[in-house]
Amino acid sequence: MELQQLTGLLDAAEVDYEISNGVAVVVLPGERRLKTNTLFIPQDGMFRVEAFVCRAVEEAHAEVYRLLLQHNRKAFGVHYTLDNNNDIYLAGQFPDTTTAGDVQTILGQVLELADGDFNHILELGFETSIRREWEWRLDRGEPTRNLEAFQRLRPGYEEERAEGRAAGHTDREVSAPPVPPSAPPA
Repeated sequence: MELQQLTGLLDAAEVDYEISNGVAVVVLPGERRLKTNTLFIPQDGMFRVEAFVCRAVEEAHAEVYRLLLQHNRKAFGVHYTLDNNNDIYLAGQFPDTTTAGDVQTILGQVLELADGDFNHILELGFETSIRREWEWRLDRGEPTRNLEAFQRLRPGYEEERAEGRAAGHTDREVSAPPVPPSAPPA
């Protein structure tokens, strides 16, 4: 598929994109990830879709890869893969008979996987780093807003949950204890 055909397909799908180095780049906004850049790469008789998800994990490799493989089983068109640096991507190849509706479905799948799995991948694959980041920020009174999704890795979290359960509170009532102040009091 030539780049002109590919951009025509994206236009028909009413998708915003930019051209960079012979590739169409679609930026998908997310909730957990700020954005996911999705590349539409023309190839002979087809096109390839690639989206960066996460850099190579630091730990719990087997657990992370198991999660990715289990999600591959249910994915449409794009699947998790690793590059030569073990960075995590979504990738898929599609024939030149792909329709505008198919493009919408592909982009929905990229967004669902990349955005939906992002925090779980980080929590498993960077647990030690996230715990250290919590400690560093709390010790210095730094903002912790971008760590809120990782409450269970916050120092003291498990003790607070145990105390809450001992006091007769349900897990739901103690599952999200208040975040310590993100700035020192004036």
